[in-house]
Amino acid sequence: STGLQNRGLGVRVPPLLPLKQGGRLCEGQVLNWGQGPVRERSGQMANPLKFVQEVRAETSKVTWPARNEVVVTTLMVFVLVFLASVFFFLADQLLSWIVSLLLGLAN
Repeated sequence: STGLQNRGLGVRVPPLLPLKQGGRLCEGQVLNWGQGPVRERSGQMANPLKFVQEVRAETSKVTWPARNEVVVTTLMVFVLVFLASVFFFLADQLLSWIVSLLLGLAN
């Protein structure tokens, strides 16, 4: 037979999209899965001071790496970049030599 077939391999059909009222959403509405259309927030912040306080609270929860970890991982990145650049330089030189050899044989 032709085409893809579901042979009982656990393929599931995704759920249908939610229905829209009148075939389309009203302007300024977004789909909120499971709750239907809701009003979109305006672009203005309610309280900038509260926003800054929340940002500071969230950044205090972050586990920042120690200076030693940052130095070691940075050095590892530089070493691996250097090794990769050497590898690709040598691979390029080898392929260039092989191509010039093949083109030289063709003449």
